[in-house]
Amino acid sequence: MNKILDSKTTPLLCEDWEIELNSMIHSKYAPIWNTRIGDRIGEGEFHFVKNFQTEFLLAKKNVNYQTKQTIISFIEYYRHRSEFFRTRLFGFDIKEEFESIPLTKREDLQTKITEIIPTDLDLSKMVINPTSGTTGKPILAPNHPMAIGCYVPLIEFSVERHGVKPIHSPKSTFAIQLCYQEKTIEYATCHSLAGGAKFAKINIHPNSWKKPSDLQNFLKESSPQILTGDPYAFESAMKMGIQYRPEAIHSTALELTPALRLKISNYFQCPVINFYSLNETGPLAYSCPFDPEWMHILPHDLYVEVLTKDTKIPVPTGNVGEIVVTGGRNPYLPLLRYKTGDIGDLEYGPCPCGDHFPRLRLLSGRKSVYFHKPNGDTINPIDVGRILRKKPFIFQFQVEQTKSNEWVCRLSLETEVIKNETHWEIEKDLLQKELESLFGENSKVFISTNFPLDGKKQLAYINSYQDKIGVNP
Repeated sequence: MNKILDSKTTPLLCEDWEIELNSMIHSKYAPIWNTRIGDRIGEGEFHFVKNFQTEFLLAKKNVNYQTKQTIISFIEYYRHRSEFFRTRLFGFDIKEEFESIPLTKREDLQTKITEIIPTDLDLSKMVINPTSGTTGKPILAPNHPMAIGCYVPLIEFSVERHGVKPIHSPKSTFAIQLCYQEKTIEYATCHSLAGGAKFAKINIHPNSWKKPSDLQNFLKESSPQILTGDPYAFESAMKMGIQYRPEAIHSTALELTPALRLKISNYFQCPVINFYSLNETGPLAYSCPFDPEWMHILPHDLYVEVLTKDTKIPVPTGNVGEIVVTGGRNPYLPLLRYKTGDIGDLEYGPCPCGDHFPRLRLLSGRKSVYFHKPNGDTINPIDVGRILRKKPFIFQFQVEQTKSNEWVCRLSLETEVIKNETHWEIEKDLLQKELESLFGENSKVFISTNFPLDGKKQLAYINSYQDKIGVNP
């Protein structure tokens, strides 16, 4: 891919940034780039993020995190700008009846997003981030470049707490994200909020490289300060024997078990930072340098509650409940007591590490699930999701491996598709062939359309065959 960034994708792009980025893009060891991505940070967004960073660092220093009392001003602000807030809060005295405010669910973000978006906003800079996580039920989460830009100071703070000093220079590569998928987007870019430092997303799957040795040489040549990715990507990297020592590993998206964290840390000889972030909320927490079983609430503008499953009231400190979030900085998606679906407990008080924001322990995160081809090769479920999400008539899905060569694909479909039997049979046949091609020779996929669209959070990927025979991924 010969394209580079321009003033539209990266408004603050400088000539020296472009020169250094070109060097990475056109490296003889580079992967097969297929996407062009810029930060879309202009002067306004730049100043917004810098102000956010100043407020964030001051809040950390003074231990000013959000509470039930301080988050009220945020709610009042959007009460008059969002139809969703206005309806949900009708008749409520927020200060006196906060815990009676109805919870926002995932399906609200799917079916009422136009009501949630404030009515007085310019929508021209909206970025849509589709996400289904481990539920198979997509959310088209709207976002703004300035809110996405705030990831930079939050991520930098988390790595600095583990001894990494980000280098703001176009000659530096701050992070490379690793993926292991049959197909995914791959790009190199630079970031205006990091002095033009380079970022890249690469697929370590052999399909993405001209020669087997190129991956190792590209990492060595690019010399990223940190590697990011999910636990599946790092497990794959270790199995492939990738030799590179970053200053830190930033693990996101899926649950990181203590055993796997230690294994990754020993292999790469660096600290492993567990990073809890959702597309809907942005970064939420990062692992404590002193006790990595716990994670400190990261931003100063999110109020985190832990509620009982049945009564929906806050649990006492040290007790387990569902994580619920209010606040944020995404102008298109203000959150009002949003149910994350994740389970954990919350503790308050000073911490020996020096970050005295509340500590969160995730007890039920997004567990890693892998599929296995009949020949034993591993399949990343993200590749399965990529195929299913291309079909606009699929509202929700669940894929289960039941035998070494058999899968069941359960779907919730648009009503009109089911009614047109001829059309559905054609689509079903195409979908079945595409999935069987992914799963490999001699695989069989059975498609069912009886998957309920009932608003409940369902697992998107299950490997009951692996659980039955006790196979380790």
